[in-house]
Amino acid sequence: MTSLGFFNANNLFMRYQFGRTFPGDMSRKSFVANERFGFLPAYQKGMFEPYRPEQVELCAKALKGKNGLPDILCLCEVESLLALRVFNEDFLGGHYDQALLIDSYDFRQIDVAVLTRREIARVRSHVDDLDANGKDRLFSRDCLEVVLELNKSGSKTLTLFVNHLKSKFVDTRGKTETQIAAETKRATEKRERQAKAVRSILQERFANGAFNSAPFVVVGDMNSGPDEAPVKPLVKNAGLHNPIDDLPPDDQWTYWWKSKNRASQIDYILLSPKLANAVAAKGILPEIERRGIGFKNENSGGETLPKKTTVRRDEDTPSGHPVDFQFKRFPDVSDKLAASDHCPITIELPV
Repeated sequence: MTSLGFFNANNLFMRYQFGRTFPGDMSRKSFVANERFGFLPAYQKGMFEPYRPEQVELCAKALKGKNGLPDILCLCEVESLLALRVFNEDFLGGHYDQALLIDSYDFRQIDVAVLTRREIARVRSHVDDLDANGKDRLFSRDCLEVVLELNKSGSKTLTLFVNHLKSKFVDTRGKTETQIAAETKRATEKRERQAKAVRSILQERFANGAFNSAPFVVVGDMNSGPDEAPVKPLVKNAGLHNPIDDLPPDDQWTYWWKSKNRASQIDYILLSPKLANAVAAKGILPEIERRGIGFKNENSGGETLPKKTTVRRDEDTPSGHPVDFQFKRFPDVSDKLAASDHCPITIELPV
């Protein structure tokens, strides 16, 4: 068995003591006189620290959950390989011996990443894939392909496709309703093109019957619920299985939209047919750790508010399945501090 997890770590950034010369410049020829500029520091303790370490600590606690860290952990919203390594070394106890992150073109500098105790055999990035217009990047982050070896001989492998699709967020400041609607439409259409592109990559990689026999998973923050049109080409119509569908209706959520008090699934571990059959045969269900999710506030009696939320599989659905929001949190979670607005998902894979 190999355990796999996915989590949107919610802005895992580093803060730096910028250097006036680049690391290792003994001659100081790179000295920067303008104090507004500087170089990233040398890789040594004390020269950098995580942004909001108390939140990062909660991220680690949520990932450890009830059963400990998974063998393979896929993440998104990670600033850099340095941030990923610091997270592993300082907050996860150095649990993972391999770390992978490829810089993307995202203007926020948030990337997808992998931490693993399984050997990384092959990697393929799609950060430079072009959109249909032949100019823009198709994936603002990546669809990161990673082949892992599950035994010493390399005869058993697992292929990951790690994603973070286009967000629904639109900056409304200074924009008319028409402009907001146009930007929303563009974002929706791009998310759908990305979902279709991931499906095409799968079809290309696993052609001629290999689709049904190869062990692979598609993971990521898809930024749409399972019944929403932009992600249906991947979530519904690609021949993959969403194991969260096997949970009770009030348990089918991974994300809480605080401002609208809505819960939904926008984070996925999608299983290939071979893995879906193996999981079903053993009655394995995914686990979702929610104790790191925040809330709005508390009433005078100390009850968490809101008392209820609703799970929606499609944001346009006028109503959803009611869910009790009074569940137990980690002691440090409050209306001002949470691990993330997303929940970690883990699942045991019989591979």
